[in-house]
Amino acid sequence: MEELYYQLITEYYHQTITERDLTILQEWVASNPAHETEFREVILILDASKLYYKSPVNQENNWAKITAYINQNKQPVKRKFPFAKLAMAASLILIIGFGINQYKTHKSNPQNQLNEITNPYGQQSSFILPDSSIVYLNAGSKLKYPKHFAAHKRLVILEGEAFFDVKHKTTQPFIIQTGKVSTTVLGTSFNVKAFPKESHIAVTVKTGKVGVVFKEKNHPAVTNFLLPDQQLQIDTKTGKTNKNEINAEAICDWRNYRMVFYNASLKEITSTIARTYKLDIELEDPAMAAIKVTTSFNKTPVDQMLKTLAILTGSHYTKSNNTIIFYK
Repeated sequence: MEELYYQLITEYYHQTITERDLTILQEWVASNPAHETEFREVILILDASKLYYKSPVNQENNWAKITAYINQNKQPVKRKFPFAKLAMAASLILIIGFGINQYKTHKSNPQNQLNEITNPYGQQSSFILPDSSIVYLNAGSKLKYPKHFAAHKRLVILEGEAFFDVKHKTTQPFIIQTGKVSTTVLGTSFNVKAFPKESHIAVTVKTGKVGVVFKEKNHPAVTNFLLPDQQLQIDTKTGKTNKNEINAEAICDWRNYRMVFYNASLKEITSTIARTYKLDIELEDPAMAAIKVTTSFNKTPVDQMLKTLAILTGSHYTKSNNTIIFYK
């Protein structure tokens, strides 16, 4: 599906679509039964996020218009819309709300008692959640989850980076809370990188269709759709987003100590190496932090990684025990 139609469906859902664009959308839906399926599927993705808005969206009037248009332009076809099949399509909604406290503390009861897994620097872990979803937690990261998930949702709280392989449950969405970010999943595999001290959040999709909804206080929602091998980066300070085609398998392979950086800052790279190998890496000149680098390491010895970074950035470094200092 072209980006144009994702945008039109999103505008239709939020009732901001113009009459002209509604006509374009109607004609597109009516032109091919597959388009109607895609339309419904995107609506399912958007619908999973509506709990994060102040009020639910009433779609009946607009949908009636589209249905009427379809009926006028083709012979009736007796078929059931495959909701069950489409519900099985992996989908994810990411909602970013700056200045909005979207996570509410629950009253204490046995179901809401949280387990907490914390990985120190230099340590990764993997484990199975109560719903059989699998989590790979990176070094320097923390995940909290209840001993028993609620009947209507599966909520976990993440600080840092984790790869999730979520077991599909249509009626029990999987929600990842990462500070200002809430990620709602029906079932898919993806990576979330959201370290509190870093200014960027990255969502990388390995399998499934993903809808990323950006919600800033007093501003309309902005939606991005991601497919496998796409990554969305969000600047948490400015709210700017950047979507790229990437090799998701490589990005998510940090689990095997493979590191891939696309136009990443030197600060991000050194922070990643420090967390992974339990090091203290400093930049003598603060201006060095913004230097951009594209490189990759595959179980590369630490000394070799440091030498490579020095060459790529035109810098030098000193090493004393576990402390490394880069300088110009």
